[in-house]
Amino acid sequence: MMARKTGASKGKGGSMHYYKADAKFYGGNGIVGAQVPVGTGIAFAQKYKGEKTFTITMYGDGAANQGQIYEAANMAGIWKLPIIYFCENNRYGMGTAQHRASHNTKFYTRGGSIPGFAFDAQDVLMVKAAIKWAGAYVKEHGPLFLEADTYRYHGHSMSDPGVTYRTKEEI
Repeated sequence: MMARKTGASKGKGGSMHYYKADAKFYGGNGIVGAQVPVGTGIAFAQKYKGEKTFTITMYGDGAANQGQIYEAANMAGIWKLPIIYFCENNRYGMGTAQHRASHNTKFYTRGGSIPGFAFDAQDVLMVKAAIKWAGAYVKEHGPLFLEADTYRYHGHSMSDPGVTYRTKEEI
């Protein structure tokens, strides 16, 4: 993020370019939602190797409508992979309020027969407790959908100042 040569991305790109395999951090992706199938593949490798670990693959509510998320989750459910599908619900995709892009805005319910729950991500201790519990769960039972309910106070990026799709009262 700070463009340092010693950083995870060697000073190139932004957060979507982070990658540090020796720390087991496999980064983001420039294609919306594409990190989710990658995370599913990592969870498959963990299970295949008999590792007692789990994967968290994160995406935002704006990416939650990508079909690849549910195709990957389907395989994870079949194979009972140790993976948490973690949706950061900050109520806005880039330039769009979630209710304008998603029929079902309860993202934790989208796993069908894969269980899920939502929690208050404005509370850092709640986030810690949710991940601790979910990690133990997925290692034993397979995939889980989590929805971290939070709020984005600013626009998505420089090209999205976040003022055209919010009321003045909300801002």
